[in-house]
Amino acid sequence: MATVLKKYCGSALRILNAQFEASSSLTHDTSLGSIREQVIRDFLEGHLPSLVSVVSGQIFDRHDATSTQQDIILVLKSVPRLPFASGIDLVYADGVVATIEVKSSLSGPKLKIIGEGIKSVRRLKPAGWGSVSHGVSHFWPPTRILSVVITYSGTALTALENVLGTMEEITRPDLVLDLSKGLLIRNEGLLIQKQQARPDYLIIDDAAEGFMLFLTFLTEITGTLVARGINWRAYCERYNQSR
Repeated sequence: MATVLKKYCGSALRILNAQFEASSSLTHDTSLGSIREQVIRDFLEGHLPSLVSVVSGQIFDRHDATSTQQDIILVLKSVPRLPFASGIDLVYADGVVATIEVKSSLSGPKLKIIGEGIKSVRRLKPAGWGSVSHGVSHFWPPTRILSVVITYSGTALTALENVLGTMEEITRPDLVLDLSKGLLIRNEGLLIQKQQARPDYLIIDDAAEGFMLFLTFLTEITGTLVARGINWRAYCERYNQSR
C-alpha cells in the first residue's frame, strides 16, 4: 500500500514531467536545459529544510582550485555567498552539502562526462575543522558532499549500473535519479543498509518510490547539518592564522 509521502511524490513527478514536456516546444538547447534545471531548483527550494540555499555555479577551495560548472548546489545558509548575475554563485567548498547535475536524457557516455565534474568537486580541499549536527538519524558523514545526477528520461537503470561499474571510484555519483524509471543508490551503507551480496549500486525500479527516497535522503542530510567550523583565513593565505 502506498504511503502518503509516496502518493505525494507520484503526483509531484507527474507535474515535473508535464513541465518537462511543456518545454519541448523550445528548440534552443541552452534555453531548454536552463528551464529544466530551474524546474528542479524551484522544486527543491520549496521542499527542502530552510538550512540550505539552492544555487548554481562553481565551487572553489582554499588553494584556489575550482570545480566545473554545477547545475545545482545545496549550500549551508550559515556560509557566506559570492553571487554573480543570472543566479550564478561562486561557492566556498566548505559550505557545500550536495551537488546535482540535471540532464534531459542520460546515456552511458553522458554519465562518464558528468563523472569528471563530480571528480572536480571531490578533489577540492575545504578548510573546515569540525561540524555541528542535531537530531541525526542517518549515517551520512557531515563533511562529505553528496553527488546526485537527475534525468527526466534515461537509458535503462541496469545499463547505467553497468556503466557506473566501469567508472573510476572518484567519479561515481552517490545517487542517479531517473524521474521516469527510478533510482540508483550507491551500495556503501551510508544512505541505505549495505547489501553484501549486491553490486556497487542498488536499484529502486519505481519512479515514485525512488523520488521519495531521494527527497528523504536530502531532507535527512540538509535538515540535521547546522554548521561547520571553518578556517576562513585559509581563503586569504597571507593572513592565515592557526588557532
